[in-house]
Amino acid sequence: PAPHPALAATVGGMREKAERLRSSRFTIALFGAFSAGKSSLANALLGESVLPVSPNPTTAAVNRIVPPAEDRPHGTASVVMKARDAMLDDLRYSLGLLGEETAKLSEEGLLQAIRKLSPDGVHAGGRPHYSFLKAAAKGWAEHESLLGQRLAVTGEDYRRYVAEESRSCFVSEIELHHANPLTAQGIVLVDTPGADSVNARHTGVAFNYIKNADAILFVTYYNHAFSQADRQFLMQLGRVKDQFELDKMFFIVNAADLAANREELEGVLAHVERNLQQHGIRFPRMFPVSSLQALDGKRTGVARLVKESGIAAFEEAFLGFTRGDLGNLAVASAEQELERARRTIANWLEAASGDEATRARVREALAASKEQALRIAAALAEPKPHAQLQQELKELLFYVLQRVQFRFGDHFNFAFNPAALQDDGRDLKKAMWTSWLELQRLLQIELAQELEATSLRLDNTLNRLAAKLYADAAEEAAGRLEGFAPSPYKPAELPDPEERPAWTAPEVDLKLLWGKFKSPKHFFEGEGKAALRAVLEQELAAPLQAWIQEAEQEWSGRYDGFMRQASADGAAALRDDIAAFAEGKLASLTGGADLAGLRRLQAELLAI
Repeated sequence: PAPHPALAATVGGMREKAERLRSSRFTIALFGAFSAGKSSLANALLGESVLPVSPNPTTAAVNRIVPPAEDRPHGTASVVMKARDAMLDDLRYSLGLLGEETAKLSEEGLLQAIRKLSPDGVHAGGRPHYSFLKAAAKGWAEHESLLGQRLAVTGEDYRRYVAEESRSCFVSEIELHHANPLTAQGIVLVDTPGADSVNARHTGVAFNYIKNADAILFVTYYNHAFSQADRQFLMQLGRVKDQFELDKMFFIVNAADLAANREELEGVLAHVERNLQQHGIRFPRMFPVSSLQALDGKRTGVARLVKESGIAAFEEAFLGFTRGDLGNLAVASAEQELERARRTIANWLEAASGDEATRARVREALAASKEQALRIAAALAEPKPHAQLQQELKELLFYVLQRVQFRFGDHFNFAFNPAALQDDGRDLKKAMWTSWLELQRLLQIELAQELEATSLRLDNTLNRLAAKLYADAAEEAAGRLEGFAPSPYKPAELPDPEERPAWTAPEVDLKLLWGKFKSPKHFFEGEGKAALRAVLEQELAAPLQAWIQEAEQEWSGRYDGFMRQASADGAAALRDDIAAFAEGKLASLTGGADLAGLRRLQAELLAI
């Protein structure tokens, strides 16, 4: 039956939550570097070899495993190709990192420059970009006409688009429709590009999944050290971990069967945990897993292998998280709505039980108190700058700059290292320049990730402040309007910030770099390296500060607008609640109310 008009919003909210629980659609985002065994772990979770393993997936795209649909049967896939401009931009960026000048190159000029590239002297940070460029040149003739399209492909073609780099480098995203135990439960598994892939520079893609996925799995390999890219990504997880309502991060140590004994395994787990803590990830949930053993056990139906692989312990913990923690949030929210409906109906029934004279007095008082409450709601919508939010923005960005400057030495040491600057016949001037470009790239990623994490903190601060303003107004309105129980504040869903132009330092040139370099021996054993670091720290201080100040100016207006909108939305919701409550109460006071229906509804609500 249709709900009472005054309860329609409450009923709609509860039905929405019930449907969410019933459909149980959860997104798991897989993160981890190449060689961590992400694909094999995904296959172990799915119970069969669904994801092909690429021999060199530095160009991997986002890979989503979703349930089959009527028009998308099991085993088929949608391949979203990069837009032409995005592909050309990626080519220019990667060529630029290898020290090539690309500003004036045409499309054909780009391809010619790529074909001339040699692997000699390529900086460690540039190797994925070299691999990407060569793959793009190899596949250009076949795939150039497909750029910007969405392709419907079979399972065989899907595997080729994932595993063959001359194809995968043109792909933005792939969605595979597949029936398996995970998708049957409504779980979407997302295999993201590794932190060391060329796509990692688009930090917003990873951040979107960090922010919006229901669960995050970070996969590391049993005996591999974290790479520079891993460390930057883990820093990002550490920045945001405490900003979520629930701890949704799980850390998998893959290939745990390589441990000689339990003692060795415990030692490795302790080492990984220390590393995670150093990156700001406190109390990590860690699970040792052998994905190959798990897949073998699931395929053959040997329960012992599944248990020994460690996958069963992880799946049990994960299931407890999805059904317990995530489900309990929705249930608790629905309970709030139920309690509000119970109190509202009880107030209406109490008002209806008086004699006519009493009801008349209550009707008269209701009209006045409704107007008072509506004025309070209207005042909530009045634009007012929020000094606390602006102060938070200023402080957060101040500390971003402090942290980036503090970590400068780590990035400098990685960029200017002996392997990159060997006197083995390579062009050392070009090597110095590509080392600087690598340092600039690392700082660009660091700044982008810091801003993304800051946006999440500011979103939470804004919602906390807006919730307080709303709660104060709602409490005041409830004080005027007897029996009124307002809805809880609905957090504003704020868009991710637009990607800012990448930070650059155009005043740094080869002359400045080369002035501190006489030879590799002088640079690394003498004073050269320390002198260059000091010069660069001084030269980069002003450009870094200017970039942060520009972000502060942009975001100041952005968050002021969001705060105004959040207040306006809260005021509108409060106004609607006041009007609906007063309408229902007035109906119960006029003698035309369906009291028997209200009593039945009250009994049903109490019985839930």
